[in-house]
Amino acid sequence: ENLRSGGLIMQAGHFRVVVAVAAAVLAPASGQTPEQQAEAMLSKMSLEEKVTLLSGHTTNYTGGVPEIVNATSGVRIPPLNLNDGPQGYRSGGTTCWPSALTVGATFDVELAGQWGQAMGKEFYDKGANVQLGPGVCLARVPVNGRNFEYISGEDPFLGYTMVQPVVKGIQSQNVIANAKHYLMNNQETNRGGMTSAVDERTRFEMYMPPFEGASVAGVGSIMCSYNKIQTDGLNEYGDWSCENAGTLMRDYKERVGFKGWVMSDWGATHSTSIMQGLDQEMPGNGSMGDALKTAVLNGDIPESAVDDSVLRILTPMYTMGLFDHYDQWTNNTRRFDDVTSKAHSVTARTIAGAATVLLKNDGVLPIDLSRVKSVGVFGSNGGPEVIVHGGGSGSVAPSYVITPYDGIAAAFRPDTQNCSFIQDKDYYVAPSTNLPNISSKEDCCSACFAQYPSCTYFTFTPPSGCWLHPSGGEYTNHTGYISGSCVGGTPTVNVSFSDGSDLAASAALAASVDVAVVFVGTQSSEGYDRTNLSFPDDQNALVAAVAKAAPKRTVVVAITPGAALLPWADDVSAALTMFMPGLEVGHAIADVLTGSVNPTGRLPLTFPNVENEVNFTRQQYPGINTISVYSERLEVGYRWYGAHNVKPAFPFGHGLSYTTFGYTRASASPSEVSVTVTNNGTVPGAEVAQLYLGFPTAAGEPPKQLKGFVKTTVLAPGGSVVVRFPLTNRDLSAWDAGVHAWVKQTGLFQAYVGASSEDIRATASFSVTTV
Repeated sequence: ENLRSGGLIMQAGHFRVVVAVAAAVLAPASGQTPEQQAEAMLSKMSLEEKVTLLSGHTTNYTGGVPEIVNATSGVRIPPLNLNDGPQGYRSGGTTCWPSALTVGATFDVELAGQWGQAMGKEFYDKGANVQLGPGVCLARVPVNGRNFEYISGEDPFLGYTMVQPVVKGIQSQNVIANAKHYLMNNQETNRGGMTSAVDERTRFEMYMPPFEGASVAGVGSIMCSYNKIQTDGLNEYGDWSCENAGTLMRDYKERVGFKGWVMSDWGATHSTSIMQGLDQEMPGNGSMGDALKTAVLNGDIPESAVDDSVLRILTPMYTMGLFDHYDQWTNNTRRFDDVTSKAHSVTARTIAGAATVLLKNDGVLPIDLSRVKSVGVFGSNGGPEVIVHGGGSGSVAPSYVITPYDGIAAAFRPDTQNCSFIQDKDYYVAPSTNLPNISSKEDCCSACFAQYPSCTYFTFTPPSGCWLHPSGGEYTNHTGYISGSCVGGTPTVNVSFSDGSDLAASAALAASVDVAVVFVGTQSSEGYDRTNLSFPDDQNALVAAVAKAAPKRTVVVAITPGAALLPWADDVSAALTMFMPGLEVGHAIADVLTGSVNPTGRLPLTFPNVENEVNFTRQQYPGINTISVYSERLEVGYRWYGAHNVKPAFPFGHGLSYTTFGYTRASASPSEVSVTVTNNGTVPGAEVAQLYLGFPTAAGEPPKQLKGFVKTTVLAPGGSVVVRFPLTNRDLSAWDAGVHAWVKQTGLFQAYVGASSEDIRATASFSVTTV
């Protein structure tokens, strides 16, 4: 179930992504379906060629399969160029996007689709036809080092819903998406050998839905993970994820109905496990190369199994139009191209702003220009050291970064850019930033003005290229170059910066400004889990010093790869989080702080009061003897808080606005829940209305679980909208391990509609009497 917004009726149940390419790739010129085209190509292939497609080879990308051509038989298959990762193309010259968790915080399927579509285009332009993303695993462990990579946050319905437009967006660009990491890849500690012991019901209700959503969206491939899986939830060692017949062949391919191919994570293949459900080994061919060929020739593995895997790869290749864009994948120079664009920077800024969660606000925000004439920006994360992405395969080298200081200062820059130009001069200064796609002196000046005050001078290098300088630097003669300056006048608000290394100096600056904005940040990466949910001690000390010096006017912005502890929340006037915001962080946070964007971000996971608030034992995490038993079963995230009556610091789904909303006229039936949402405040704004269902007691479900969300259109003060949440039989079902299927529950259901899992504004009930 997803979302479409239109007119005065908002309905969860559908989404729309502009995918002009999609129709063309689904209607091949040959008149054959992609399945028929794949069958025809398979019929021409030798066993050697088939096996080649099922393993990795050295390429110019993260991984891949070379072009397969046989002029005699007519086999002609383009190469598979696989590249990281889930936050954008990893290897340079691309946009460093907000992370998947950040996109999850938007609760906005339209923006998720735009994110997928824009990433897909950059992969295409780089010559990569398989994007190793999106990441969709559940944030079971708050300190998991890869939580920033996963769009699901801590909720399976959120993941199921949000992954679909992302997959469709990526694949609309003739690029195959790869959902990962299948399955129960919920920690980095001992990831290469640990067992996730999960019972069947928990597996299907909590961890399978995001991957099911990817399958529903037609994802071409998934990636199996490093861990082992014990499918009965017992304290016993399980089978490797990439050779687990229960989770791959039975659960995903047969029960869910996945039609694409399963590739291994890099080095996660441990045997020739094609009969267990693995279709492609990466990055090498030690198990699915000559060993597979020999097993087929010896009669140990039927060639029909190889054919099935080949068809699972070829069919998405035809569906997504890889054969129609053959030359795009064989041009080895495309990977060096800079494929960034102004439009993509705007999209990155929009997403980061929409994902920003206003956790607390005592009235200091938005910044009131009638009384605020000075703003202080504090902390290393307010300047050039700002964290914009996570580490590992989810990292992206940004082509530039708008720092928070730059963005906030630019928001109060003079209204006119006052361009001046000098012919045949180079304003040489180091360091400077180069924007290679700028093609006019006027655009170069505008690009400089957009980054004021970090840029006040520029040099245009025809036919394209623009160097942005913090100062005039050294004037040198250079025929054809055009240099100049871009700013005149005085800012409307004076913006100062302190990196926080000198607490006394920071406190003095804080005492002198009208609003103090402190930026704190922490990092995580593939390969290891976070040691805790805290920000570094020096950053917490900075918050304390600034808050003491600037009481009732201190704002804290937290940049974090997942859940975090905010021990100073009660001592500051406003708190926000941006998660991993990407390269437009500065502009995005300025948009929110100044009120040009009314915040709509919502927490996709719970922010706790203390470390390990959910009381994980060592057996649950990190595991004993490399076995992690998921004995909490369905009580993950806010489900645990509800079941144990614990109030978190900030609950799942929480996020404030600069206006207020009322919920009235709630009604519920087994097919739909509806409510009227009204803007009761004084400024326009959009609300993210959330539906949680309480199941009949006999079902044995947690007290509340998300079953719908709608981001309304922007409502004027006094404006109302009817929000509708369609319900399906699946929404009213629980997984029955006895019959291995979803079973609709009967009895009294409670419908809770509100602004978070804890902030319920309207309730209704309905009964289900027949299955």
